Amino acid sequence: MIEGWWPTHSLSLASCLGALGFPIRTDVVLDERSGDEVTTFYVGLQSLWNSMNTDVLNNDWHSGKLEQADPLHPFLCGLRACHNANMITSSLRNEDRIRLTVVGDDHAAIYTEGDELPSLREADELIETTDAGLVAALGVIGIPMIEHENGLFRLPRFGHSVKAQSGESMRHDAQVLIQRLRENHLEQDEPQHPLISAYNARCVHDQILRHLHATGRRVLLRKPRSLRSAFVSEQATDDMLDRVQRHFRIA
Repeated sequence: MIEGWWPTHSLSLASCLGALGFPIRTDVVLDERSGDEVTTFYVGLQSLWNSMNTDVLNNDWHSGKLEQADPLHPFLCGLRACHNANMITSSLRNEDRIRLTVVGDDHAAIYTEGDELPSLREADELIETTDAGLVAALGVIGIPMIEHENGLFRLPRFGHSVKAQSGESMRHDAQVLIQRLRENHLEQDEPQHPLISAYNARCVHDQILRHLHATGRRVLLRKPRSLRSAFVSEQATDDMLDRVQRHFRIA
């Protein structure tokens, strides 16, 4: 039973928490006077899958305790995937150059500005995908986007060397991982694999966006020269608008 909600305006945070089993509610408000639209995500305080708590997780993340204790924590992998997705989108829109930079005590990677290593840019063996969320997730484990053309992403089969949970350095095989992911073998065999955590966060991100697009907004109506206001559905009936007028005492 959900006893409270933690509000945030960050879609990335909501996506990462949703991927960990925290229930998510959305609220979109359009200010009729200013035209501003504000989206708020309400996250349940407790995961429905385990004992994770929103406040504890958020505090440990901000303090750095989470990364120190577990640099491949699913929450961190999700945040990196969301960061990578934003960087990829910006790069494609503005034609900025980006490269992967190893972070988290060399356990993961995120996109930063700059040129990718020539050895990766000129790799002989490339893989292709149209799944932008998968590209962002593969970046977390060191496999960069090399080319993009008409919605098709190309990546080297092997990317940067990163550390596994055991501390052993390795170069992930993108081709093998993608096949195992599509056949559901990766999640069955290694449910805590960083690619699973990163990709799940991006999938939840897309699910929330689809929900937002399908859900009507609330409109904030304000009485002129007054503090009195009212929230109504964007598809409010004439009867509801009449009630608002009576509320404003202008009928």
